[in-house]
Amino acid sequence: MDDGFASIEELKRRVTVASVLQCRLMRMVMENKRTVLDVFEEGRGGLNGVLGERLGTWLLRAVPHRSIVGHSYTLHIPPGQEDFRCGREWGEIVGRVTSNTMGTKYTISEVSGANAWHEVCIVTYDINFMGKKGPRKMTATIRAVDKTGRAIEPLQPLSKQNKAPNAVVLESKSPRWNSETRAFGLEFYNRVLVSSVKNFQLVHPEDVDYIVVQFGKVAEGVFTMDARFPMSPIMAFGVAVSAMDHKLACP
Repeated sequence: MDDGFASIEELKRRVTVASVLQCRLMRMVMENKRTVLDVFEEGRGGLNGVLGERLGTWLLRAVPHRSIVGHSYTLHIPPGQEDFRCGREWGEIVGRVTSNTMGTKYTISEVSGANAWHEVCIVTYDINFMGKKGPRKMTATIRAVDKTGRAIEPLQPLSKQNKAPNAVVLESKSPRWNSETRAFGLEFYNRVLVSSVKNFQLVHPEDVDYIVVQFGKVAEGVFTMDARFPMSPIMAFGVAVSAMDHKLACP
Protein backbone atom coordinates (compact mmCIF):
# COMPACT_ATOMS: atom_id res chain seq x y z
CA MET A 1 0.00 0.00 0.00
CA ASP A 2 1.01 3.67 -0.36
CA ASP A 3 2.36 5.81 2.47
CA GLY A 4 -1.03 7.00 3.76
CA PHE A 5 -2.02 3.78 5.56
CA ALA A 6 0.66 1.16 6.05
CA SER A 7 -1.61 -1.85 6.46
CA ILE A 8 -5.13 -3.20 6.04
CA GLU A 9 -5.50 -3.16 9.82
CA GLU A 10 -4.97 0.61 9.82
CA LEU A 11 -7.85 1.01 7.35
CA LYS A 12 -10.05 -0.88 9.82
CA ARG A 13 -8.88 1.14 12.83
CA ARG A 14 -10.98 4.09 14.00
CA VAL A 15 -9.73 7.58 13.17
CA THR A 16 -7.86 8.95 16.20
CA VAL A 17 -9.70 11.33 18.52
CA ALA A 18 -7.63 14.41 17.64
CA SER A 19 -7.56 14.04 13.85
CA VAL A 20 -9.80 14.38 10.79
CA LEU A 21 -9.44 12.14 7.74
CA GLN A 22 -10.04 14.28 4.64
CA CYS A 23 -10.60 12.41 1.39
CA ARG A 24 -11.71 12.87 -2.19
CA LEU A 25 -14.06 10.31 -3.72
CA MET A 26 -14.25 9.92 -7.51
CA ARG A 27 -16.56 7.98 -9.79
CA MET A 28 -14.36 6.26 -12.39
CA VAL A 29 -15.42 4.49 -15.61
CA MET A 30 -13.09 1.63 -16.49
CA GLU A 31 -12.15 0.49 -20.01
CA ASN A 32 -14.76 -2.27 -19.78
CA LYS A 33 -17.43 0.42 -19.07
CA ARG A 34 -17.71 -0.71 -15.45
CA THR A 35 -18.15 2.16 -12.98
CA VAL A 36 -16.13 2.03 -9.75
CA LEU A 37 -15.71 4.42 -6.83
CA ASP A 38 -12.21 5.38 -5.66
CA VAL A 39 -11.31 7.27 -2.48
CA PHE A 40 -8.04 9.18 -1.98
CA GLU A 41 -6.63 10.66 1.22
CA GLU A 42 -5.84 14.33 0.63
CA GLY A 43 -2.53 15.95 1.49
CA ARG A 44 -0.26 12.92 1.13
CA GLY A 45 1.12 13.18 -2.41
CA GLY A 46 0.15 10.08 -4.34
CA LEU A 47 -1.63 10.12 -7.71
CA ASN A 48 -2.57 12.86 -10.14
CA GLY A 49 -5.88 13.12 -12.00
CA VAL A 50 -6.36 13.33 -15.76
CA LEU A 51 -6.24 17.15 -15.54
CA GLY A 52 -3.06 17.10 -13.50
CA GLU A 53 -4.80 17.78 -10.19
CA ARG A 54 -3.36 16.17 -7.08
CA LEU A 55 -5.68 13.39 -5.93
CA GLY A 56 -3.73 12.18 -2.91
CA THR A 57 -3.01 8.69 -1.66
CA TRP A 58 -5.28 6.01 -3.12
CA LEU A 59 -6.93 4.20 -0.18
CA LEU A 60 -9.81 2.05 -1.42
CA ARG A 61 -11.91 1.10 -4.44
CA ALA A 62 -15.59 0.03 -4.41
CA VAL A 63 -16.56 -2.42 -7.16
CA PRO A 64 -20.30 -2.98 -7.87
CA HIS A 65 -21.78 -6.45 -8.37
CA ARG A 66 -25.17 -7.45 -9.70
CA SER A 67 -27.66 -9.05 -7.33
CA ILE A 68 -31.31 -10.02 -7.61
CA VAL A 69 -32.10 -9.05 -4.00
CA GLY A 70 -30.30 -5.70 -3.77
CA HIS A 71 -27.04 -3.99 -4.59
CA SER A 72 -23.62 -5.21 -3.55
CA TYR A 73 -20.15 -3.68 -3.58
CA THR A 74 -16.80 -5.16 -2.62
CA LEU A 75 -14.18 -2.84 -1.11
CA HIS A 76 -10.58 -3.34 -2.20
CA ILE A 77 -7.17 -1.89 -1.50
CA PRO A 78 -5.35 -0.51 -4.58
CA PRO A 79 -3.76 -3.06 -6.92
CA GLY A 80 -0.14 -4.00 -6.31
CA GLN A 81 2.50 -4.96 -8.82
CA GLU A 82 1.36 -8.60 -8.83
CA ASP A 83 -2.24 -7.51 -9.50
CA PHE A 84 -1.13 -5.38 -12.46
CA ARG A 85 0.91 -8.26 -13.85
CA CYS A 86 -2.18 -10.48 -13.68
CA GLY A 87 -4.38 -7.82 -15.31
CA ARG A 88 -6.37 -7.07 -12.14
CA GLU A 89 -7.64 -3.50 -11.68
CA TRP A 90 -8.01 -3.74 -7.89
CA GLY A 91 -6.23 -5.42 -5.00
CA GLU A 92 -7.20 -7.56 -2.04
CA ILE A 93 -10.78 -7.38 -0.78
CA VAL A 94 -11.11 -5.82 2.68
CA GLY A 95 -14.84 -5.16 3.01
CA ARG A 96 -18.23 -5.13 1.37
CA VAL A 97 -21.45 -3.11 1.26
CA THR A 98 -24.78 -4.87 0.70
CA SER A 99 -28.29 -3.41 0.45
CA ASN A 100 -31.87 -4.59 0.55
CA THR A 101 -34.03 -4.45 -2.57
CA MET A 102 -35.45 -0.97 -1.90
CA GLY A 103 -32.11 0.63 -1.00
CA THR A 104 -33.22 1.63 2.49
CA LYS A 105 -30.80 -0.55 4.50
CA TYR A 106 -27.08 -1.14 3.93
CA THR A 107 -24.77 -3.45 5.83
CA ILE A 108 -21.05 -2.64 5.88
CA SER A 109 -18.76 -5.55 6.75
CA GLU A 110 -15.03 -6.12 7.01
CA VAL A 111 -13.07 -9.25 6.18
CA SER A 112 -12.05 -10.85 9.48
CA GLY A 113 -10.50 -14.08 8.22
CA ALA A 114 -10.81 -16.73 5.55
CA ASN A 115 -14.40 -16.52 4.23
CA ALA A 116 -15.43 -14.68 7.42
CA TRP A 117 -17.21 -11.30 7.60
CA HIS A 118 -17.55 -8.90 10.51
CA GLU A 119 -20.44 -6.38 10.53
CA VAL A 120 -19.21 -2.91 11.48
CA CYS A 121 -22.01 -0.53 10.42
CA ILE A 122 -25.70 -0.57 9.50
CA VAL A 123 -27.01 2.40 7.47
CA THR A 124 -30.75 3.01 7.04
CA TYR A 125 -32.55 5.63 4.91
CA ASP A 126 -36.06 6.97 5.42
CA ILE A 127 -38.51 6.05 2.68
CA ASN A 128 -39.38 8.96 0.39
CA PHE A 129 -41.83 7.77 -2.25
CA MET A 130 -43.37 11.27 -2.48
CA GLY A 131 -40.11 12.76 -3.75
CA LYS A 132 -39.78 15.34 -0.98
CA LYS A 133 -36.93 17.73 -1.77
CA GLY A 134 -33.89 18.10 0.44
CA PRO A 135 -31.18 15.87 1.92
CA ARG A 136 -32.07 12.26 2.63
CA LYS A 137 -32.68 11.30 6.25
CA MET A 138 -30.42 8.49 7.40
CA THR A 139 -29.00 6.78 10.48
CA ALA A 140 -25.80 4.79 10.92
CA THR A 141 -25.39 2.28 13.74
CA ILE A 142 -21.85 1.33 14.75
CA ARG A 143 -20.26 -0.47 17.68
CA ALA A 144 -19.22 1.78 20.54
CA VAL A 145 -15.47 1.99 21.11
CA ASP A 146 -13.16 3.34 23.78
CA LYS A 147 -10.64 6.10 23.06
CA THR A 148 -8.08 3.55 21.86
CA GLY A 149 -10.45 2.48 19.09
CA ARG A 150 -11.16 -0.93 20.65
CA ALA A 151 -14.77 -2.10 20.26
CA ILE A 152 -16.65 -2.54 23.53
CA GLU A 153 -17.74 -6.10 24.27
CA PRO A 154 -19.86 -8.09 23.70
CA LEU A 155 -19.54 -8.23 19.91
CA GLN A 156 -22.99 -9.30 18.75
CA PRO A 157 -24.10 -8.87 15.12
CA LEU A 158 -25.13 -5.23 14.67
CA SER A 159 -28.44 -6.18 13.08
CA LYS A 160 -29.44 -7.72 16.43
CA GLN A 161 -28.15 -5.02 18.80
CA ASN A 162 -29.34 -1.66 17.48
CA LYS A 163 -30.55 -0.69 20.94
CA ALA A 164 -27.75 -2.37 22.90
CA PRO A 165 -25.57 -0.19 25.18
CA ASN A 166 -22.49 -1.02 23.10
CA ALA A 167 -24.00 0.41 19.91
CA VAL A 168 -23.85 4.07 18.84
CA VAL A 169 -26.56 5.47 16.57
CA LEU A 170 -25.58 8.47 14.41
CA GLU A 171 -28.13 10.58 12.56
CA SER A 172 -28.01 12.84 9.52
CA LYS A 173 -27.88 16.46 10.61
CA SER A 174 -31.03 18.43 9.84
CA PRO A 175 -30.66 21.51 7.60
CA ARG A 176 -30.94 24.92 9.27
CA TRP A 177 -32.63 28.06 7.99
CA ASN A 178 -30.22 30.51 6.37
CA SER A 179 -31.61 34.04 6.48
CA GLU A 180 -29.18 35.24 3.78
CA THR A 181 -30.11 32.64 1.18
CA ARG A 182 -33.67 32.28 2.58
CA ALA A 183 -33.37 28.51 2.34
CA PHE A 184 -32.58 25.51 4.52
CA GLY A 185 -29.03 24.23 4.26
CA LEU A 186 -25.98 22.76 6.00
CA GLU A 187 -22.60 24.38 6.63
CA PHE A 188 -19.99 22.27 4.83
CA TYR A 189 -17.06 24.65 5.53
CA ASN A 190 -16.14 25.05 1.83
CA ARG A 191 -15.71 21.29 1.40
CA VAL A 192 -18.90 20.90 -0.68
CA LEU A 193 -19.69 23.07 -3.70
CA VAL A 194 -22.74 21.51 -5.42
CA SER A 195 -26.21 20.88 -4.00
CA SER A 196 -27.22 17.20 -4.05
CA VAL A 197 -29.53 14.83 -2.19
CA LYS A 198 -26.41 12.70 -1.65
CA ASN A 199 -24.80 15.37 0.55
CA PHE A 200 -24.95 14.59 4.27
CA GLN A 201 -23.42 15.08 7.71
CA LEU A 202 -23.62 12.34 10.34
CA VAL A 203 -23.72 13.48 13.97
CA HIS A 204 -24.57 12.08 17.39
CA PRO A 205 -27.98 13.33 18.62
CA GLU A 206 -26.40 14.61 21.86
CA ASP A 207 -23.73 16.67 20.09
CA VAL A 208 -24.90 17.86 16.66
CA ASP A 209 -21.87 20.15 16.25
CA TYR A 210 -19.43 17.22 16.26
CA ILE A 211 -19.56 15.95 12.67
CA VAL A 212 -18.47 12.29 12.48
CA VAL A 213 -18.80 11.89 8.69
CA GLN A 214 -19.32 14.61 6.08
CA PHE A 215 -19.89 13.83 2.42
CA GLY A 216 -20.79 16.07 -0.49
CA LYS A 217 -20.49 16.88 -4.17
CA VAL A 218 -17.73 19.08 -5.56
CA ALA A 219 -18.19 18.53 -9.31
CA GLU A 220 -19.61 15.92 -11.68
CA GLY A 221 -18.37 12.58 -10.38
CA VAL A 222 -16.22 14.20 -7.67
CA PHE A 223 -17.04 14.29 -3.94
CA THR A 224 -15.31 15.00 -0.64
CA MET A 225 -15.50 12.64 2.34
CA ASP A 226 -14.31 13.66 5.80
CA ALA A 227 -14.35 11.31 8.82
CA ARG A 228 -13.59 11.60 12.52
CA PHE A 229 -13.57 9.35 15.57
CA PRO A 230 -15.22 6.86 16.06
CA MET A 231 -15.35 6.01 12.31
CA SER A 232 -12.69 4.02 10.44
CA PRO A 233 -11.72 4.68 6.80
CA ILE A 234 -13.50 1.50 5.66
CA MET A 235 -16.68 2.37 7.59
CA ALA A 236 -16.78 5.96 6.33
CA PHE A 237 -16.20 4.84 2.73
CA GLY A 238 -18.95 2.24 3.09
CA VAL A 239 -21.40 4.93 4.26
CA ALA A 240 -20.39 7.13 1.31
CA VAL A 241 -20.91 4.22 -1.09
CA SER A 242 -24.41 3.73 0.32
CA ALA A 243 -25.17 7.42 -0.34
CA MET A 244 -23.98 7.07 -3.95
CA ASP A 245 -26.06 3.96 -4.62
CA HIS A 246 -29.39 4.10 -6.49
CA LYS A 247 -32.41 3.78 -4.19
CA LEU A 248 -35.90 2.79 -5.28
CA ALA A 249 -37.55 4.02 -2.08
CA CYS A 250 -35.82 7.41 -1.80
CA PRO A 251 -35.00 8.81 -5.25
